[in-house]
Amino acid sequence: LDGVPSEPAAPATAETEVAALSGTPEEAYEEAYGQLLRQDYEAAESGFVAFLKTYPKSKLAGNAQYWLGESHYVRGNYKEAADAFLTGYKSFRKSQKAPDSLMKLAMSLSRLGEKDAACSAFAALESDFPKMQAQLRRRADAERQRAGC
Repeated sequence: LDGVPSEPAAPATAETEVAALSGTPEEAYEEAYGQLLRQDYEAAESGFVAFLKTYPKSKLAGNAQYWLGESHYVRGNYKEAADAFLTGYKSFRKSQKAPDSLMKLAMSLSRLGEKDAACSAFAALESDFPKMQAQLRRRADAERQRAGC
């Protein structure tokens, strides 16, 4: 991807450090996801960071990385969101959330005023995932147009 940072920042920060999780990976994921649904985005962020540190190889890790990005995006923290979505796209390419992560990376870059990088990410979405779901394609097309690509 031209113009897209090649090294994503580590998603965890000192503020988001949390104790190791107990229970199953599924329970930890559901807890963090529940926080997101309740719009407690800081708690969701902490939960997803803890999940990813504790269960980095879980089948839910790609989803957790995506929702971590979303917890930043909805709060307008587009730089952190872009970093999280880039990590999700690069680290979890086989995840069901990989195309969504790439689209949200493009949207985050657009919100940061990084038009060229956003347009590159939108182009990569089309080339990397030519068979993406119709709903995602429609959203990506609308967002691409909004970004001026």
